[in-house]
This record gives sequence, C-alpha cells and structure tokens, in this order.
Amino acid sequence: MEVLNTIFLGIIAFCMLFITIGIVVALFMLSNILKILKDLLLEVKTDYKAVSPKVRRVIENLEFTTSIVGLLSLFKRKKRGEK
Repeated sequence: MEVLNTIFLGIIAFCMLFITIGIVVALFMLSNILKILKDLLLEVKTDYKAVSPKVRRVIENLEFTTSIVGLLSLFKRKKRGEK
C-alpha cells in the first residue's frame, strides 16, 4: 500500500514540476511581449507628436501599463491643471 502511495505522490510531484516550468516559460514570454509593445508604443508616441493631447495621453497610458511600476501610475491623481 505504501508503494502505491509513493507512486501517486511521485506522479503528483512530477505534474507540479511540469506546471511550474510551464508557468515560468509563459511569464518569460509575456515579459518579452510587453517589452516589444512598450518599444512600439514609444515609436508611435514619437511619430504622433502633433496629434491632439488626448490621443497622446491615451498612448502614454498604454505605454505605462506595459511596465509593472506603470500599473500603479494609473491610480495616481491628475494634476490640478490637467483635465
């Protein structure tokens, strides 16, 4: 009976290891995709300097959401001069 329990625990441990490796690979790929998106948004921002301020603000918000610290900037208050 103990041998059977050991086999099942080994199978469960192997599955957990496989899932962990998959999650790490997925997070690595996601971080690379976000870096590429940030670079593309920087290009769009520099190409459309003459565009209205609202469009520029939307592009900047998208750019900031691609970084972990940028996610927190969505919640900060607007300055009094901005609308």
